[in-house]
Amino acid sequence: MKDGHFYAVLDAGFAICLKSDTGVQVWKEKLGGEFYSSPVMVGDRIYATNLRGKTFVYEATPARFKLLAENQLSDEVFATPSICGSRIYLRVAQRGENRQEFPYCIGNAASQTR
Repeated sequence: MKDGHFYAVLDAGFAICLKSDTGVQVWKEKLGGEFYSSPVMVGDRIYATNLRGKTFVYEATPARFKLLAENQLSDEVFATPSICGSRIYLRVAQRGENRQEFPYCIGNAASQTR
């Protein structure tokens, strides 16, 4: 929730913005794919990763839906991304005969906090 608006991603792959006091839908946009993980808001950005491993980054504003980036990292993601400092942590999986999970850390090593 931010500035009186609630942002969410529906299981069926839609990003939505609702007025938090009335529940009135402000906008709804198709991202694509199914979502089992929760979106994460950092500042004015929302990070949402679908089941097939694609992460969408969009702006948290009631004015309109604005997609900032799309990134494909893996075959499968069930876990919600975690944000710490300027890093994104994800647990992803490669499907196949022997499904394997891997942790990823995306960010600049020089931006570590000590």
